Amino acid sequence: MSLEDAALCLEAQAKGETPDHRLAVPGALALDTLILRGAGDRDIRDAAAGLRIVAEGGTLALDHVGRARAAALAKTVRRFVDFDESKET
Repeated sequence: MSLEDAALCLEAQAKGETPDHRLAVPGALALDTLILRGAGDRDIRDAAAGLRIVAEGGTLALDHVGRARAAALAKTVRRFVDFDESKET
């Protein structure tokens, strides 16, 4: 499970690409773990919901507004990635 995987998937969606299913599964699990630990605000819950769809084999057809939202969600997830990395040093 990796928040990095989640961020990469969201960044792919922001570019209009289909995220790699092999990253969507661990990414969705990592976001769900954040939610279960009480760190899941609305953005994290939205990101998790979108990645769950991809992880289960679905697709999201995002317009420019959806791609912008995916980019914003990727930035939110990246903050958690950066925080996690700073704790390790």
